[in-house]
Amino acid sequence: MRPSQALYSALAPTYEEHFEVPHRRAYDTLAWERVRRVLPGRGPIVDAGCGVGRWVDRLVAAGHTVIGIEQSPGMLAELRRADRPGFTLVEGSMETAELAEGSAAMVMALGSLQYTADPEATVRRFARWVRPGGRVVVLVDSLMGLVLELLRDGRPAEATERLRTRMGVWRVDGQHADMHLFDAARLRRAFEDAGLTDVEVHGLLVTAAPLGVGRLTEELQRDWDAHLALERELLADPAMADAGKQLLATGRRPTSDGDEG
Repeated sequence: MRPSQALYSALAPTYEEHFEVPHRRAYDTLAWERVRRVLPGRGPIVDAGCGVGRWVDRLVAAGHTVIGIEQSPGMLAELRRADRPGFTLVEGSMETAELAEGSAAMVMALGSLQYTADPEATVRRFARWVRPGGRVVVLVDSLMGLVLELLRDGRPAEATERLRTRMGVWRVDGQHADMHLFDAARLRRAFEDAGLTDVEVHGLLVTAAPLGVGRLTEELQRDWDAHLALERELLADPAMADAGKQLLATGRRPTSDGDEG
């Protein structure tokens, strides 16, 4: 796999602007709404792949202490520009970072897990880091969502390649990063194999594939609230998960060996 550090370093100085684009702002809004539902009442939250601190700032503002893990030099440089009380930075990869078992109230990896060499093994690490009763939350790119978009755009060869390899490529300003693509079944299986219970998988931006980014942007600009309401209704039905542009999964570490939720 081509690593993501160089691409994210190139994006870092303008990364906040990246999410001013309507469709990204929409899935960002939907993701935050789901995350807020499972935020712990106390204890540290681990943000694995914390980037420039977009989610860190929200969590700290909500009164949480946060441990951020980041390895991209450009992202690290941007992170150090701000003083964030309640925030601890761990420089390095989420695949090798050493955190004590059961030390976190929640572990989240939003848009970062797909760049690891072995996502399933990384989910198992997350499950060990959370305390009993703690949550793991991840956001990844959807295999089916991408395949449907490519077919809609008249790119069947690439669509079938993505379906066959379960891999995608993000290209930005001459930089390339390979990433794993997920379906809901694979993501659910990764969580359950890690010993997590109460697993839920939801699709974000279900209308992206049928509408395309252009029409989706027009709909969001025409009536933001109405289109977000539609997206929330589609997101709430697990049957629609694989149609989403992204998949968001949550799971809970059991409080005891016999705890099934």
